[in-house]
Amino acid sequence: MYIFVDESGTFTHSTKLDSWCVVAAYVTPEHRRKEVEALIRQTRSIGNSGAETKRKNLSDDQYIWFLTEIRKLDGLAFAVAVDVGLHRPEALIHHRNRQADKIVEHRDKMIHESGRQSLDALSHEIRDLPPQLYTQLICQLELFHNILKRAPLYFVQRHPPALGHFRWRLDRKAKVPTAYEEAFRKILPAVLQTMSLTDPMIMLVGSNYRHFSRFDYEPGEEPTYLKDTYGMKSGEGSNIGKMIQEDFKLVDSNTTPGVQVADLLAGGIRRLLRGECQEEQKIALLLGSNMVQQLKHEIPIGMISLDQSAVASERIKNIFRLMSSSGRPMLTK
Repeated sequence: MYIFVDESGTFTHSTKLDSWCVVAAYVTPEHRRKEVEALIRQTRSIGNSGAETKRKNLSDDQYIWFLTEIRKLDGLAFAVAVDVGLHRPEALIHHRNRQADKIVEHRDKMIHESGRQSLDALSHEIRDLPPQLYTQLICQLELFHNILKRAPLYFVQRHPPALGHFRWRLDRKAKVPTAYEEAFRKILPAVLQTMSLTDPMIMLVGSNYRHFSRFDYEPGEEPTYLKDTYGMKSGEGSNIGKMIQEDFKLVDSNTTPGVQVADLLAGGIRRLLRGECQEEQKIALLLGSNMVQQLKHEIPIGMISLDQSAVASERIKNIFRLMSSSGRPMLTK
C-alpha cells in the first residue's frame, strides 16, 4: 500500500480558539494508484488550470465532487487535528524538553558508546525544534500510529496483498531534508514501536496475513527489550522499524498525486473545523465516508492537545457525529 502524508496550517500558537491545524494521510492499495493519478489530473484542470490544486482553489461544490470521486477508489483517509489556540508557548517548550529528557533517560544502560551518542544527538535535535514544529511532530506520530493500527486490519479483509509493502510518501519542504524532517525520520520507528506495545495492532483471526508475515520478527531477531521489559516471546510482535524505513521518501507534492490527495483532505478538514465551509453538513458526511469507523465509539479524527483542554462546541460535536455516521465499517460481513 501507499501512504501519502501532508499537513495544513503552520502549527504556530494562536490567541484564538478553533485555530485548527491538521495532518492527514491517504492510504491506497497499489493497484488503485493510476486511478488516483487520473482523478488528481482532473481535479487540477477544474481547480487551478492544471497546476497543483489546494482546497482554497475549489468551491464547496467542486470539493464535494472530489470527495465523492475519491470515495469510489477504496482508499482510506486518516487525520489528526490540533487547536493551537489551546497551546501556551511556555507549556509547549516544557513538554518538548521533557520528551527530550526521556530520550536519554536510560542511556547509561546502553552497552555501546555509539548508541549513547546517537541518543544524545536525537535528544538535542528534539530540544532544538521550534514549538510549532514540535507540535507538528507529535501530531504526525499519532497519525502514523493510527494508520499502522487500523489500515492493516481494514485491508487484510479486502485486499490482503496491500500488507506486503508500506510505501510512505511525505511532502518535502526543501530539496535538502530540513532539521525537522531529519529529526522526525530518526525518532519515528522507535516511538512507533513503543506505542505499538501499549496500543498494538488488532489482528483478525482467520484472515490472510501471508503477505504481512515478512514483518514478523524471526526468533532471535527481536530487540531484547521486548523480552526484558514486556515479557514477549521470540517471534511475537511486528518489526515496525522495517515497516517504516523500508520505503520512506520525502517527495515533491507537485509531482506526487497521492500527496496532493492528502493535502486536499488536510485542507478540507481544517476549513471544516474552522467553520469556513458553506456546505458543512455535506462535506462532513463525505469526509467521514472516506474514513473507517473508529473503535470504541471514538471520534473519526485524532485530537491532540499538549497543554490546555476544552469542551468541544456544539458545531464541532455535530461535525464529528456526521463524520462518524458515514464512516465505513471496519469489519466486512
